[in-house]
Amino acid sequence: MLKMLAPVLTRRTVKAEPPRAARAAPRHATAGGGRNRPWIPAPADTALTATACKCILTGSRRMRLETWPVKPTQLQKKSRRRTPFEAKITVLPLGSRSLSRYTARLSSSRIQTDDPARALSARFRCKFTLRIHMTSKIAKLFCLAATAGFTLWAQNTAGVGSISGTVQDAAGGVVPGAKVVVDNALKGIHREMVTSGSGVFSAPSLVPAAGYAVTIAKDGFATYSVSNIEVFVGQTVNLAPVLTVSSAASRVEVTAEAPIVESTKTDVSQVVTSQQIMDLPINGRRVDSFVLLTPGVTTDGSFGLISFRGNPGGNTFLTDGNDTTNQFYDENAGRTRTTNISQDAVQEFQVVSSNFLAEYGRASGGVVNTVTRSGSNTVHGTAYWFFRNRTLNATDITAHGVNPPEWRHQAGASIGGPIKPNKLFYFFNGELQRRNFPIVSSNLTNSSIFDANGNYVPVNPSTKKANCDATVATSAQCQAAITYLQGRDRLQLVPRTADTNLLFGKIDYHLNDNNTLSFSANYLDFRSPNGIQTQLSLTNGDAVGNNADTNVFNRTARAAWTSVVTPAAVNELRFGYFKDRQYDPASPSLLPSTGLASLTVQGNGNVGYANGYPRLNPSEQRVQLADTYSWVVGPHNIKFGVDAAHVDDYVSRLANRYGTYTYSTLANFALDFSGNTSGGRHYNSYSQLFGNPVVETKLSEFAVFVQDEWHVTPKLTFSPGLRYEHTWIPQPQISNPAFPQTAHIPGTDLDLAPRAGMAYAFNEKTVFRGGFGLFFNRYTSSTIENFFLTNGVYQSSYFFSTPAQLASGPLFPRALSAPPSFSVAPPSIFAPSSTFRNPYSEQADIAIERQISKNTSLTVSYVFSRGLHLLQTQDLNAAAPSSYTFPILDSTGSIVGHYASPIYTARVDPSYKASIYQADSAGNSYYNGLLVQVTRRYSNWLQGNLAYTYSHAIDDNQGGGGNTLFGSTFPTSVFNGDYRGEKGSSSIDQRHRLVVNAILSPTFTHSTSASARYLVNNWQLAVVSLAASSQPLAPTIRVQDRVTGALSTFSLNGLGGSGRVPFESTSFLDIGQIYRTDARLAKLLPIAERFKLYLQFEAFNVFNHPIPGGPGPRVAQQYTAIKQTSGPASGLIALVPNPSYGALLQTQAPPDGTTARRAQASLRIVF
Repeated sequence: MLKMLAPVLTRRTVKAEPPRAARAAPRHATAGGGRNRPWIPAPADTALTATACKCILTGSRRMRLETWPVKPTQLQKKSRRRTPFEAKITVLPLGSRSLSRYTARLSSSRIQTDDPARALSARFRCKFTLRIHMTSKIAKLFCLAATAGFTLWAQNTAGVGSISGTVQDAAGGVVPGAKVVVDNALKGIHREMVTSGSGVFSAPSLVPAAGYAVTIAKDGFATYSVSNIEVFVGQTVNLAPVLTVSSAASRVEVTAEAPIVESTKTDVSQVVTSQQIMDLPINGRRVDSFVLLTPGVTTDGSFGLISFRGNPGGNTFLTDGNDTTNQFYDENAGRTRTTNISQDAVQEFQVVSSNFLAEYGRASGGVVNTVTRSGSNTVHGTAYWFFRNRTLNATDITAHGVNPPEWRHQAGASIGGPIKPNKLFYFFNGELQRRNFPIVSSNLTNSSIFDANGNYVPVNPSTKKANCDATVATSAQCQAAITYLQGRDRLQLVPRTADTNLLFGKIDYHLNDNNTLSFSANYLDFRSPNGIQTQLSLTNGDAVGNNADTNVFNRTARAAWTSVVTPAAVNELRFGYFKDRQYDPASPSLLPSTGLASLTVQGNGNVGYANGYPRLNPSEQRVQLADTYSWVVGPHNIKFGVDAAHVDDYVSRLANRYGTYTYSTLANFALDFSGNTSGGRHYNSYSQLFGNPVVETKLSEFAVFVQDEWHVTPKLTFSPGLRYEHTWIPQPQISNPAFPQTAHIPGTDLDLAPRAGMAYAFNEKTVFRGGFGLFFNRYTSSTIENFFLTNGVYQSSYFFSTPAQLASGPLFPRALSAPPSFSVAPPSIFAPSSTFRNPYSEQADIAIERQISKNTSLTVSYVFSRGLHLLQTQDLNAAAPSSYTFPILDSTGSIVGHYASPIYTARVDPSYKASIYQADSAGNSYYNGLLVQVTRRYSNWLQGNLAYTYSHAIDDNQGGGGNTLFGSTFPTSVFNGDYRGEKGSSSIDQRHRLVVNAILSPTFTHSTSASARYLVNNWQLAVVSLAASSQPLAPTIRVQDRVTGALSTFSLNGLGGSGRVPFESTSFLDIGQIYRTDARLAKLLPIAERFKLYLQFEAFNVFNHPIPGGPGPRVAQQYTAIKQTSGPASGLIALVPNPSYGALLQTQAPPDGTTARRAQASLRIVF
């Protein structure tokens, strides 16, 4: 700052140097106007560290400098005295090599207290009289430079919180030039600054932590101080200090608590605090599950994904400000299989569900901003062990009475502290998990061959015909086939384990008063044999025929440099490295006697080997560099920055490399299974994929933003922002010459996202806020990979179904070694439309927040969101449909209605007998929500939050799980290209959702007996309770017999896309309400002065309430399309009702694979 001001004001530079210890002054030096006085050497630990100084001119050659240095290590213990010491001032004329040195005498009044917080908040006045043989003009310059440019004691790590405010006097006028001191003794942080001409101050880039104190002083006013401030990630603690007039003879100190209402906040967000993270019950120690405590957030499907404002996917996950989102799937690192960081390594995190600031991007959904723990001036740490087994478990209602022998151990430790106090800090955490959780495998819900006990059924209950026709296969052949299927498709336990290793380390180094470096690294190693399927109970052969091993390896590294450029400006430079590798090898333990081929028999799939493995999907690497500059100018807190990243995704997969056999009857399978010596080929169809398994996509991303927090008045804050994003999309190296669309993937050059928010504080208890903005989603690498792979050249699938083709097919269970030489049906094509682009959302919100008691606030918000350019798919080669009328039967076989359906039987290009799928950026979504939030900070034994959401999510039937971002390779509408016809309630629509979390820490007795207090007190009860509507399902039709000539069996009309019932609305099937309560009971046992032992017991879904989920097998299947051989619809394909329609046959899986009650005990030592 000094070097910036000097050239403007004069042609001289004034440089202030800290005083040097133990030096005698020259004999001719003068001090205080006296002559030839000897100098008294300064103590060895003396240093001038104040950042706010006050210069008073006492004449043309004299001035007085008043300053308040605060450095606890230099204070004299239990004494109050004045110690003069030497200060040296260097004046360097520009363009001159000569130095003119002047000395001065400085005396200080010092106070020491045993309480570090009091020591930091004490005021120390230093005065000196400086005689300078210079002109008055130069003396004035020195005053200005000294006031602006003394050293800032800025021991601060690269944090993401801040403290700001506007200082006013009792009449409501702003107070410029007031000195503001921000301290945190535990973290070694001390900031000093001066309010601007508008009375505004800001301390950005503070470490999220408790224990901050703010002191404001101004001549003629009483000192204002606020203590015990907690700074949270992504939030600004905005103070509204009012200074009262005080006489010079009196000293009045005003103390106040940090406000519970955030008067300048403009987004819809919530912080999950460190106490919530450590004290609330948490299943599997997956800290990201706490995101669901916030309003406007719900689950996205049944695999543990998260939806903000009805948006399927599209979220950004940050760790200490760096992007740790998996670009391939647009999900959190590690996806849903495991946590990517230990719970004990997380300090807190912020969940921003709507209208986030311009510094956040690449998300049309929400932002989850995680802050890791750091060391401090005291050594602190934890050691813990969690244990569970099936003794404490309830039996899942879908597991057919089986309670498998599950057990789990989770253990770890963390430690943090100073390497050098106030300079160098460390933190380290290590954790492991060992888990055994076998799969309950059965086919009891989808079998025409076996009954509920797994016994063979001679007669098919649907067709009334023999399952294994004796005229086709011999009894020995039938028995051999039945024995094989029973081994693959029956009630049994399939072994499955999961091992996790986590390591995290962090170093924070305060180079000097103005510069801090931070380094951190995280390591995840997850291995789970037979762990692709995570549910406790599986049907239809998925446990063996659609399962494999899974491994997740995650590495992240971060380096950050925080530099205090001036007392009003801070710069943050961040570097990030992210590696996420997901490798799923085929499981040797699940290999059947039929070899590597996949197999379906009489509608029972997955009775062979899993055909999608092995796969590396993906190995992702991101390198990121970002810089953010924060600057306080008058009433403006301006932040601008750049963010650049390069993402490399490497994929290796050839999904059906070993072939898939489909048999329509058990008898035909029996013929081929038993030796197949005749060389017969009795399967109905065969398919196999050929081509290059490896594809690599490299994306480069760039963003620049500017954000202003403009304090228009002390009550009104306006926050405009603008963000620009650009992505360089990789182009296919191999394209299909017959289809030019496969040669180019279009994008956009102008993703310009304006954002604006405002907050108006009616008083210190009531704030109104609102905002609007555009938010662009990132390009998902999986969509681009699909464009690369499915162009009909890179990989080609060959399908054998006609008699001529089957005659040249392989003998069961072999696979072809090379593509067939004869002409078969060509492969399907998947390509982007010319208007393809990344989706984005428009978001708007209004809210009012009110402090309803000293420690409780109520926030009511209305949130609107519209998603645009969501991905949809149509078949360009499907010609105009014909028609077929389906009889609709009841359970007795009587006709109760008819449905005339279009049937797609012809191609636009008859010579190309396959689909040409086009990805259109044509989908839309709509969300309207009323959000109510009650926050109570700790008081009278209790703290907690209540979050209620009443909302309605509507879309074009894109479905959950991020389908609108990945791009489906099948049509997404019942009628080809008619996306608006699919508009209706979303499959992730949840009308009502109430989440309550509370931590109760009562004191039962104040007895004088230490043993009574030890036993009766220090109990804690923590509860998380959920009551919600279920997310609706779309009723479907299973096509067993298709209309002659129909292009596909995946849908009733032959298009091959959506299988929903076309004469019903999109998602309306209500499968029950959701009620769940998790609880933790803990007992604190102090075992030493600094050591505490916690005994804990946790239960998840305490009341074992069934939690519906889906879509499970047949639960949403309303009809089966099957040709009738008798009755009034004989000879016709009729819609037969499914007796299991609407039944609860599956529960939501994550993180245990079941929602049945689970419980665990744990020991925890904290010091």
